[in-house]
Amino acid sequence: MVSRIATYLHQHALAAAAFLCSILALAGSSYAAFTISGSQIRNHTINPVKLNPKYINGNVRAWAIVGPNGKVIAGKGRPRVTVTVVAPGNYGIRWGVQVGRCATEVTIDSATSRPTERVPSQGNPSQAFTAGYAVAATAGSHNGSGVQTFDQAGQPTPLGFDIALIC
Repeated sequence: MVSRIATYLHQHALAAAAFLCSILALAGSSYAAFTISGSQIRNHTINPVKLNPKYINGNVRAWAIVGPNGKVIAGKGRPRVTVTVVAPGNYGIRWGVQVGRCATEVTIDSATSRPTERVPSQGNPSQAFTAGYAVAATAGSHNGSGVQTFDQAGQPTPLGFDIALIC
């Protein structure tokens, strides 16, 4: 009987180690959940120093939802958008907050953009959706960002987008 168990564990050593690690992780998080109470947080066990932005990977300093015409639909950080005439889908954003060395993340917003593709479906009318991508760059010394939007074929096209500055 003992040799069968030893043989089984030898053949499934990786699975047994993973199971043991899972149990230990679950036990540790359960212990923390039951031992840290609201009164400890209220008594400054977890204080603002532990939530210092220097020790956190990043936070969203400013964001905006921008329509294809350059109109700011919603945002934080006082974004002002200008549509440039250099190429279609070219936008400049001036932020009302310090940009510094922030990273810029941008995605196409299909809720504010017109459909660019249609997919035929069986027995139903074709379904429309927005396909495309956007690229962005931030100039911290000018408190600005530049955004260029493209359709699925890579052609510059005015499309709505969502942008966030992560610092």
